[in-house]
Amino acid sequence: MKYWRTLTLVLTLSLGTVGMAGTAQAYPMDSIHWNHRSILFFAPAHDQHVKTFVKETLMNNCQLQERDIKVIVITQDGYYKPENLFSPEEINMLTQKYRIATDSHTAVLVGKDGLEKHRWGEETNWQYITSLIDRMPLRIKEMAYSPNSRCSI
Repeated sequence: MKYWRTLTLVLTLSLGTVGMAGTAQAYPMDSIHWNHRSILFFAPAHDQHVKTFVKETLMNNCQLQERDIKVIVITQDGYYKPENLFSPEEINMLTQKYRIATDSHTAVLVGKDGLEKHRWGEETNWQYITSLIDRMPLRIKEMAYSPNSRCSI
């Protein structure tokens, strides 16, 4: 519960901040880094693409946890995961902040430095996303401290 309150506060405080050169900033400028990465998945409705995305997050849960990724799903028709995290006003501000078209599926990866790292549509290539994260400087340092993945088979 404490995590979600902190995430809500962090995202709420950052809603007014606009990034430079078209890159949205998810966190206040005065922060060095935060303790997690985020994937924000926006969709027009709780449709098959949302159901697939949610199912795939469960299937990739170990990799997401290992990389400190928190997932948030927001649809225009009122489906939210996790529930009751944002008010309708905050959801509107997030949609505007990330320039989300109301008729499209858009996922946004936010790094620990608070910057938007990648954006994609309705289908998620989880292997690409984990590989992209694993090439980030902070993630490389994290892997140096803990080189053995608990997710390996």
